[in-house]
Amino acid sequence: MRILLTNDDGIDAPGLRALFEAVRGLGEVAISAPVKQASATGHSISLNSPFKVEPVQWPGSSHAFRVASTPADCVRTAVLKLLPWKPDLVISGINQGANYGTLILYSGTVAAAAEAALLGIPAMAISLTSHSNKDFSASAQFSRKMAEWIHAKGMAAGVVLNVNVPPLASQAIKGVALTHQGQFRHIEDIEPHSHLEDHFNYILNSPSEPLMEHPESDVAKVKEGYISVTPLHLDLTARHHFDHFSDWSWEGPEWME
Repeated sequence: MRILLTNDDGIDAPGLRALFEAVRGLGEVAISAPVKQASATGHSISLNSPFKVEPVQWPGSSHAFRVASTPADCVRTAVLKLLPWKPDLVISGINQGANYGTLILYSGTVAAAAEAALLGIPAMAISLTSHSNKDFSASAQFSRKMAEWIHAKGMAAGVVLNVNVPPLASQAIKGVALTHQGQFRHIEDIEPHSHLEDHFNYILNSPSEPLMEHPESDVAKVKEGYISVTPLHLDLTARHHFDHFSDWSWEGPEWME
């Protein structure tokens, strides 16, 4: 198996190192990651700015690069220009912090996996749901198992698996749950900068909205002590809401009046 690893925490992040050590025995592993922290960049790309790519020494890998751009660019550049082969799988992570609920929309980790799916490559994103817990062992162990499952069973085109692991020791994790995206979101997370006039900054781990999560959501299951696995797809069309718009005069001339 040929695997490409990436992340949004930067090429020096310990989660990326732990992920590499977990999957290196599965085949040939390449790395293409941001040169610095790129969290919450979503699916942005450096469309109007050139970006630098440099090879790096990575023991155990013949193809490792640091990219001065976004996680999505890391994947796209590696697949289209840097690697001599097309990956069989792209894994993005192991992220430091949760990527569930509405955080998915901001996540550079998930976006990197989605970019792989856009390129026709099976992909998963994996996150340790804590900003303080530095034990990536359970996340790394499950990353390897997921890679083996994906390789053996395959995945539909355009689907990304988003995995969130509770900050628990392996033996304390209750199991694995197939989940849907929850509603979690931060509130009051932007404040005036304490030292720079007319500047604002975001607060990590700000208060969250006290929503009642569906018991089968990614947020609820992680809080119960389960690893959540959420299949995401790239088609964002809300087909279940088509009926609401059915009596709007789409084809008539009324919109011109």
